[in-house]
Amino acid sequence: MDTAPLCFRLAAVDGTSGDEAAAAKDVQALFSKFMKTETDTIGNVRGTLGNGPFRILLDAHIDRVGLVVRGIDEKGFLLIDKVGGVDPRVLVGSEVTVMGSEPLPGVICSTPPHLLTKEQKEAGVELKQLAIDIGMNKEEAERFVSIGDRVALPSNQLQLLGTRIAGSGFDDRCGIAVLYKVVEAVHDKLQHCSLLLQCSVQEEVGGNGAKTGAYQTDADCAIAVDVGFGADPYCDKTETIVLGKGPSIGLAPVLDRALTQELIGVAKKHDVPYQHDVMGGTTGTNADDIQLSRGGIKTALLSIPLRSMHTAVEVIDMTDIDNTAKLLASFILEKEAQPA
Repeated sequence: MDTAPLCFRLAAVDGTSGDEAAAAKDVQALFSKFMKTETDTIGNVRGTLGNGPFRILLDAHIDRVGLVVRGIDEKGFLLIDKVGGVDPRVLVGSEVTVMGSEPLPGVICSTPPHLLTKEQKEAGVELKQLAIDIGMNKEEAERFVSIGDRVALPSNQLQLLGTRIAGSGFDDRCGIAVLYKVVEAVHDKLQHCSLLLQCSVQEEVGGNGAKTGAYQTDADCAIAVDVGFGADPYCDKTETIVLGKGPSIGLAPVLDRALTQELIGVAKKHDVPYQHDVMGGTTGTNADDIQLSRGGIKTALLSIPLRSMHTAVEVIDMTDIDNTAKLLASFILEKEAQPA
């Protein structure tokens, strides 16, 4: 499947952390062409290709950031809290979808700047100051919306110039797209290796899916695929990675050094462009939890450059998706070719 339609398809389905069932169903349907999948107790989508003794785990998360309804006020406005690292600055005036008894369109209220005091302008936006207008009074709203219902950010889908696309939910549905392309490339080539697929839940709220899912695999090594901070005109270049320059191979104390160097070697051998993201401790991704599973799993991290993270206009370069998949597929086939 071509990269843009694949990413747009995956990102179009809701799946706010803790409510990933629809996304899991879609992912299972997508991968069913190549493998049998299942959902485990916590909701991870898991599957296996091959039956070889060397077991390679690939992980990307299917959940996405969003909001949750915490109350309905006397006028019918929905009070909200965040699910994951949502930035209140980008919510004001946004279109949203309330996942009530049926999907409901709504807008996040925006106080006209003319009515803001100087102090309010300087203080910025806090989530507790925001509410969703669904066009209903309290009695009507309570017929469709319950406390705890999730709220999805806009599902924009924009084809930018060149090889870049924008939308919401690419964190980390573009990682799922990478896993699909890897499975597509190696599904009929495995005899000595087993490829363990894990599309994990609840990464945005603590990595719970990765913790429980990795424990069940007994993998020999693992590679987590997530997104990294894409460079823009305002960010420190030393803390970002560049769109279109290939995946970032993570360097951090919690990541296995030998496995990381092996990925670097494969990238060089197969002419896959790559860059580095250096972290002095943990990575803030599922890699942190996977490497602690059971007695420990050798774990590496690949990050896809993504600009405007946790917004409805996340930007990725499709060449980075393709190169990340190429690197992983090449790594797996190199392992496959090694003597047992």
